[in-house]
Amino acid sequence: METYEHRVVAGVLKSGAILDLAQVSEVLASDVAIVSDPSRAISTDLWPCIWALAAVLERQFSGKIIIDCGLTAPLPGPANLSHRCLFQSVPATTSLCIHVGLQPPFASYALWGDARGERVTNQRLLDGDCAAHPVACFALAGYLGFAALAQAVGIPPYREAFRTDQVHLPLSDPGRLREIELSIIGLGQLGQAYLALLYFLNARTGLEPSLVLIDKDIFEPPNRHTQVLLSEQQHWNGLQKATYLEQHVKTWGWSVRGVEAKITWTWKRPPQDPGLALLGLDKLEARRMAIAAGYEWIIDAGVGESFRQPRLSWHSVPPDNVLARQLFPDRHRQESLAALEGTALQRELMDTPGQCGWVTFQSVSAAAPAMGIAAAAYAVTELLNVHSGQRIPTQGRACLWSTMLPYYRAAIAPSAIL
Repeated sequence: METYEHRVVAGVLKSGAILDLAQVSEVLASDVAIVSDPSRAISTDLWPCIWALAAVLERQFSGKIIIDCGLTAPLPGPANLSHRCLFQSVPATTSLCIHVGLQPPFASYALWGDARGERVTNQRLLDGDCAAHPVACFALAGYLGFAALAQAVGIPPYREAFRTDQVHLPLSDPGRLREIELSIIGLGQLGQAYLALLYFLNARTGLEPSLVLIDKDIFEPPNRHTQVLLSEQQHWNGLQKATYLEQHVKTWGWSVRGVEAKITWTWKRPPQDPGLALLGLDKLEARRMAIAAGYEWIIDAGVGESFRQPRLSWHSVPPDNVLARQLFPDRHRQESLAALEGTALQRELMDTPGQCGWVTFQSVSAAAPAMGIAAAAYAVTELLNVHSGQRIPTQGRACLWSTMLPYYRAAIAPSAIL
């Protein structure tokens, strides 16, 4: 795989923040540190955030990920962290540090935040002794993980005047998760982020979800850069996503069945499969197909392709085809490459046989794993709301940069569901 095919590298280049391949690689080779309060680096509080943030950073950066939280080894998690994730004190030479649940020594330090209950903050500690909910942990990891990438490569703040210091995730019932039966369709960046978050939710309750995992694809080496359950050893390369993740999730002690299937207009939900579906699909037509497949309720999330405006979206909807066409119309907005016209980067990629370097680069979708982790937090929040009995058609939008902008969430008007 060429460097410019790396989805994080491509996203940085397409943002125009850095226009030189070698420079992007050099910047992303930086060491990054996570510093957290040792008293809160436990499974029932901030450990889900620390794990998710480390998993994100090891994919966005190629240097060491130093975790200074009072632990000498990781606590249990949904997948092993890379050998580059080191549990030790932060060397004085580490320039990029992220503080979680702990105020840094310098008041002007930008990369820090906190989570308690369903609240997430930026550059602010929360009062009280309430532990962080896992969905808040993943949201904080997503916001801080993207902020680390943006700060490292110099992506300018977006709508900075609107930023706030706190968001409250819209979880109506933060209580214990009851047993849940769920179909997850799409097992890439979003699907694996869902599974990782469900792992931490299950660890809090002791109850075992019953899952059906559906995907048509096999794993390829580039998947490692955005998908948080894939180990660095690449034992998964060339294997079917559904069957590989079935075996992986079974190691958690869960009831799970992997299904290799392509979602089409003629495909229907098997009667024995759970009627509650969580979608991790990247194509709008595929989402409409899944909504038409006979599920009882659908929760969906999506991530944008621009690092300058890193947008997330999510929906919680009934199986209504008219509504699906309104929410997921056939359009595709790709980040403009005008900033790259005439640059040395464009000339370098054009100077390949058949100009295939430039053609390939144009087709690579920008993706940062931090975006998938944050999108999973919002989508699983809606899943928990539905599971608690609140089946209200809902849509939401958020942007990870600047950290943190208020999100939009609203019930879908009844007039839109006809």
